[in-house]
Amino acid sequence: MNNIYVHIPVCRRKCLYCDFYSVGERLADWPRLVDALLLEADARVSDAPQSGAPATLYIGGGTPSLMPAAEFSRLAEGLTRIGGEPEEFTLEVNPDDVTPALARVWKDAGVNRISMGVQSLDDDELRAIGRRHDAAEALRAYEVLRGRFDNVSLDIMFGLPGQTVESLGRTLDAMLEMAPEHLSAYSLMYEERTALTRMRDAGKVSEADEDVSVAMYGLISGRLEEAGYEQYELSNYARSGRRSVHNSLYWQGVPYIGIGPAAHSYDGCRRRRANAADLRAWLADPAGAFAEERLSDEELREEMIMTRMRTRGGLDLRRLASRFGEGAANAVQRKAAKWLRQGLMQADDSGERLSLTRSGVMLSDEIIVDLF
Repeated sequence: MNNIYVHIPVCRRKCLYCDFYSVGERLADWPRLVDALLLEADARVSDAPQSGAPATLYIGGGTPSLMPAAEFSRLAEGLTRIGGEPEEFTLEVNPDDVTPALARVWKDAGVNRISMGVQSLDDDELRAIGRRHDAAEALRAYEVLRGRFDNVSLDIMFGLPGQTVESLGRTLDAMLEMAPEHLSAYSLMYEERTALTRMRDAGKVSEADEDVSVAMYGLISGRLEEAGYEQYELSNYARSGRRSVHNSLYWQGVPYIGIGPAAHSYDGCRRRRANAADLRAWLADPAGAFAEERLSDEELREEMIMTRMRTRGGLDLRRLASRFGEGAANAVQRKAAKWLRQGLMQADDSGERLSLTRSGVMLSDEIIVDLF
């Protein structure tokens, strides 16, 4: 089965923290973009390796919810014809784009999961990161989506300029009252070449204190666990049976196809492909404007450790050994010993599966790099 990600590289206005590739809405030639997306999909899907996993389709961006209704329907119909009927069809949306009419179009086109970028329900915090919506719009959009969809995911961010543990708690209270099936929680990152990073460097905003960010992450994890959400990956929480099927593929090394400018693909073995992060170049040759790399054994081993350790299931040392040899598994086991003693990692009864404890999650980057 095919697992397809489609990148819609258009935004009305770029958020201050965002480093994903996109262009302004005025440059959007929607019919031409959809033609090119379907051309690339048609050229690539038939030759792609089959994963054996459930078929998924994920349309992200950028801001896919900006697409005109007719062009979105044409894109969804074409992708389903080319790639097959997906078990999970996710669409990313911005709150201020959601209308009852568009929600009906998305549902009729086959979308069965919505991921909405709320980030905060404090208007000052939303303005500080350049979001287009306010809290009232997010709440209104959620009610509209609830009328059509029974699987909604919300994004929340922490470490925002001016955010406190108390204000984050109020956002969490409101989101838990909304009762989405899934929540993704991300720490604000100051990426290179973003407006927010330039503002920080100019002294206009300050990064959150590390201890405050740790407290915020702990608050999110604890409150969501109490509310019945399972933390199945470092940033992702779901009610029973509502994990993101598509995103879980990335963490398990399953093949996927990336369609559109700046989209990435993986063949499940050792080839990665990155489409040109240039709308004009990609439109000129949708199936040919890409760069490819062949991963070394060392890169594959490190990637397996990193992705598996981000998940609740952890790293299976037997699978590591079967792919990279007993020496690789033994090396990880030796390095893990000190983290196990400190209570930052745990092993199952067999001792063959390692995962982070709640305390270890707070130091995940340091621990994972050490295991390399």
